Amino acid sequence: MNISICFPQKSILLFPLHVKKQFFINIINKPMRAPVRGCSALVAALTVVAWPMVCPLSVNGQITLSAPDFFNKPGQYYEAYADKDANVSGILGIPSVTAQAWDFTSGPTNVVYRYDYLDIKDAAEAAAFPDAGFAERLTDQSSGTVKWLYLKQVKSQGRITYGFRDPEFSASKPVAVFAPAILDFPETIGFGDTWKSATEFMTEIGFGIPEDGEDDGGASNIQARITYTASSKVDAFGLINQPKIGFGECLRVNELVQYDIAVDFGLGDGFMSVSTQFIRNYYWLRRSHGIVVQVTSRQLDTPPPDDFSVAAAVTRMYATNHEEGAVQVPTISGLKLTLGKEGGLLQWAKAAGITKYRVEYLTGDSVTWQALVESTSSNFVLDAAANKPAASARFYRVVGLN
Repeated sequence: MNISICFPQKSILLFPLHVKKQFFINIINKPMRAPVRGCSALVAALTVVAWPMVCPLSVNGQITLSAPDFFNKPGQYYEAYADKDANVSGILGIPSVTAQAWDFTSGPTNVVYRYDYLDIKDAAEAAAFPDAGFAERLTDQSSGTVKWLYLKQVKSQGRITYGFRDPEFSASKPVAVFAPAILDFPETIGFGDTWKSATEFMTEIGFGIPEDGEDDGGASNIQARITYTASSKVDAFGLINQPKIGFGECLRVNELVQYDIAVDFGLGDGFMSVSTQFIRNYYWLRRSHGIVVQVTSRQLDTPPPDDFSVAAAVTRMYATNHEEGAVQVPTISGLKLTLGKEGGLLQWAKAAGITKYRVEYLTGDSVTWQALVESTSSNFVLDAAANKPAASARFYRVVGLN
């Protein structure tokens, strides 16, 4: 008996199951899609000599992505080169607190995926997703295959996914509704951020019973329940180079996906768990581009290692009409220094998007910044050593840590 499951929008993978007889489930994980939040290090400096003087500075750090950086408006599109069973040894990078560089300019260009974003009223099977606001239509321009994903951008939450339509996944029941809907990407994404998603959906699996190694032509459908669990972390940042688009700052998301598969053979026993499988996805995200590269591991019955060498699927964006938006960098403002007998009171206005600050100082005879406060969520700090007869001139700066 053969059971075939193809998860939409990712890689095609095959694994054996041993339930009563030997079954084979062919799983295609969800295809290369675009989702994360980057953080920017910000600095405002205050120079203190005989009087306070404020001068803002900036320091480059990890980027921060927000909702406008992703694809969530009708009329937007992007195109990407797609490849399968690709050698990715040595190019994935590592989790790191220092910047890295990734070059994805080389690779096959004969298979192209086009992703179009449409108003939900213009999408196939829209009635099955009444809460969705727009849809992603994936077209394999080589084969003509079309798949749909149903989404909504929700303020203060992020991009929500309600389900998909994929006739390759299930010919008899191509529409799958997630219960509940899941968080695709948070509203803002920065280095070190983590998030999780979990849902279930029902589908039908077509299968036949082979005799003497040959399919006798008989076919039937069985009910299947798929439980999806994903955990994601932004574990690296740096620069990425893309075909035709060029290079830019990016964040890397490391996502581990678990699929628990249960089927109902119609024997009165209800759903029977038949397999648990794992896939690891890497997403590289850029401002105004969303996901620009996705690399998906082969499917395993244990979590794939971080440094897998062969990818089941790779997609590389090379064209888009997403407008380059102005970089929204939070700023630290309202710097104020008050000198008194207790020292120097440094105050500033809290900035949107920044939750923690580090305060540093530099004396007139030093070339190295020193920490006055390593981390604080407040918008003030007292320097008890300032404004004393023996104190030398001091220079201050406030750094947004996010």
